Amino acid sequence: MQRVMSVKRSLTLAAAALAVGSLAAFSVPALASDQPVATPNHATRAANVQNITIDSGKTADEGNKPQGLGDEFSGRAKVKDTDGNAIGTADANCGKVEVGTDSDSVLCSELIKFDQGGQIALTNLLQIPHPGVTSEPESTGVVTGGTGQFEGITGESHFKFRSAGVYDVSFS
Repeated sequence: MQRVMSVKRSLTLAAAALAVGSLAAFSVPALASDQPVATPNHATRAANVQNITIDSGKTADEGNKPQGLGDEFSGRAKVKDTDGNAIGTADANCGKVEVGTDSDSVLCSELIKFDQGGQIALTNLLQIPHPGVTSEPESTGVVTGGTGQFEGITGESHFKFRSAGVYDVSFS
């Protein structure tokens, strides 16, 4: 009787191991795929997002930028379309990571919230020119995700400094 129970237990364990092994063999390649998982809203490329302007409303004298290496700042800005109409807000948290000759580098995490719904999250290494510098630095960042109509978004953000606290932003 004990031998029959032992054989049944062995067969049960072998069947369970086979089931787990089969599941792993079929699941692991799917997990390792570099192709995005298809979801109902997952076809958004950043290239499909309209160009915008982010305007903090700050002047160069008002600052809103870190003064020393490692200093942080955060703020809220208006998001405008190319015609200057307000279409949302942008919230950012930044920290100065490099002091340069003509500009400083700040690492920023931003969340753009559109009035019509949906949000886009970004991470950028922005260049903030020193006062009196006339160059218009540009920065390329990473679109890290989105919600609503921007769910599953991927791509790049391109920030072009226009004036103190004002950046033109395009996506690709």
